Amino acid sequence: MNTRSANFPGVVCALAGSLLALTFPVIAADEAKPKPISLPGIHNAFRVTARILAGSQPEGDAAFAALAKAGVNTIISVDGARPDVEAAKKHGLRYVHLPFGYDGISTQCIAELTKAAAPEAGTIFIHCHHGKHRGPAAVGVVCEAVAGWTPAQADAWMKQAGTAPDYPGLYRAVREFHAPSPEEIARIGALPATAKTPALVNAMVAIDERFDALKSAQTAGWKTPEAEAETPHPRTKPRCCGNSSANSRAPRKWQNAPMIFASCSPTRNTPPPRCATPSALHPATPRNSTPH
Repeated sequence: MNTRSANFPGVVCALAGSLLALTFPVIAADEAKPKPISLPGIHNAFRVTARILAGSQPEGDAAFAALAKAGVNTIISVDGARPDVEAAKKHGLRYVHLPFGYDGISTQCIAELTKAAAPEAGTIFIHCHHGKHRGPAAVGVVCEAVAGWTPAQADAWMKQAGTAPDYPGLYRAVREFHAPSPEEIARIGALPATAKTPALVNAMVAIDERFDALKSAQTAGWKTPEAEAETPHPRTKPRCCGNSSANSRAPRKWQNAPMIFASCSPTRNTPPPRCATPSALHPATPRNSTPH
């Protein structure tokens, strides 16, 4: 038998193997790059890796249904707001609540996030409020811990997600990441579905929700959006600074708009009360940047 003919299959296999070796790293690199996706009721949504998704706080039943359809098993919230655990359960989703602030992510919280993102959690969805700042930072450290990301990859991802440079502590968390040890993770107990948050955090969450209501009202031309005309969202109901007689008068047309300071507007006989201005509604947010 011709020796060259006998070796021909081996040569073909070697060439095929070389081609595959050259091709798969390119495919893997492409798959590793986070891609924007569309999910109902969720803003700034991304599929970051095969089993990690990110975005804003889910709004409404359709959002949780979309997450379940996308294969999500566990939702991790890093926002201070109380998660809608019951709505998630309805679609077979488990919630883990690990809130942190804009100044960075503590070593303990990184260990908790790592535990929450363990393989047994299945496909996970990580969110803050708007999905732009704390959520992407959490995704960054999680991917460094469980997906083999480098600090440079995590940094680039945060910029892609829109994380403002005004939050150096969040960027520092991914740039100076140190993986938690197995001992640190083993010391962590059961992770909460709803974390107990300080009164100050609860107040800031409420303020942020009111600010969102103001922005919705502005977008709607200071009129009640059609979707809320019949059943307004609780956070868009008119509110004010007290229980004065002015608040008990018959509602005017403008009081039906989703404004939080409806009866705070000055009238001919009522001096303007001391209400916060929109620029002061989110003390943790630097000027000219978007909350969350």
